[in-house]
Amino acid sequence: MGLDADGAGAHPAAAAVARLAGADLVSGARLARTVRQAEHAGLTFVSFTDALLPAVAGSPASARLESVTRAAFVSRTTTAIGLVPQVPTTYPEPFHVAAQLASLDIAASGRAGWLAAVTRDAATADAYGRTVVGDVSREARDVVQVVRDLWDSWEDDAVIRDVPTGRYIDRDRVHHVDFVGETFSVKGPLITPRPPQGQLVVLAADGDVRPALGRPGAAGGPGAPEAGGAERLVDVTLVGGSGVGTARGNASAAREHSPLAGVDLEVVLDAGGRTGADRLAVLDASTPTGVRSPWDTRALRYVGDAAGLVALLTELATPGQDGRRPVDGVRLLPAVLDVDLPVLARDVLPALRAARLVAAPRPGATLRESLGLPRPANRYESRVLADAPSA
Repeated sequence: MGLDADGAGAHPAAAAVARLAGADLVSGARLARTVRQAEHAGLTFVSFTDALLPAVAGSPASARLESVTRAAFVSRTTTAIGLVPQVPTTYPEPFHVAAQLASLDIAASGRAGWLAAVTRDAATADAYGRTVVGDVSREARDVVQVVRDLWDSWEDDAVIRDVPTGRYIDRDRVHHVDFVGETFSVKGPLITPRPPQGQLVVLAADGDVRPALGRPGAAGGPGAPEAGGAERLVDVTLVGGSGVGTARGNASAAREHSPLAGVDLEVVLDAGGRTGADRLAVLDASTPTGVRSPWDTRALRYVGDAAGLVALLTELATPGQDGRRPVDGVRLLPAVLDVDLPVLARDVLPALRAARLVAAPRPGATLRESLGLPRPANRYESRVLADAPSA
């Protein structure tokens, strides 16, 4: 179970309805309090939605800090919950993305993930001073691939700290990646050691990251190979759906390109003596025109009481005819964090734990361990290359 912990909530009018000022939205104390509450509730990870441009230009209600900075801040105030910043793949420099995320995983002792997103609007390209990328899923494929290569450019035992010889690293265990994509190339190696998890957990919305191309010598890749020998670039694919059946079908299909599949679920719960439907009507009426927001796009949505949400999540988790659950997990997108999160912590998560549908992450465990994902071998390690198929 994941939770998006961005700003005042997932709904674009959350800050206005909750009467939060811009200073509240960028408050470190408020952020730490929200993430600690999510951790104490037993959630597996929190994500931090991000965008270069504000949801509403010039509005204090659109204030936010950069996602990796937020995740790094709470890495030292938490011990178990995973931290998954959204970092776009379309315009930022891939080398810097790899270094930032590797540093985050070190700070979080192996609890970091990466929500690899794409950017489709021309205004963001202008803000970066870049020409518009036409094929964003191809660009995402190349960026995720080279970031994974860079995380492996240092072998796990590359840092030797050999005082007698004055060597900090063994240079034979640090590798150039020599990546050439459609629009960029990266020489490498990275400037930071390999992350504690080897590879951070990569999440992406269904269809955002094009499947990898088959490459010789990819035996040390992050996931089991797809048909044709290509690596699986994404560990967790996030899907939506117009209903439970559609979401289950989308999740089942997503496993073709990733070992795990989760459902994005917008949540508006009965709270404070008001029904979820009433709350949503107020939120929608308070939404400014022209807002940039992922709300009301492709995610599954639930509006109602806590018991109904527990029933919906139980239905999502019900095994299919093959005996396997088509949905491995859910990322909750609460409309207003300060209203919906307490209900989730009090009424929803305990019921799911009682039914043994979820388990709280163990303090000290990596995010990979919490999700049941193995730690991948390093693709450049000598014994991995020896076992790789020849071209």
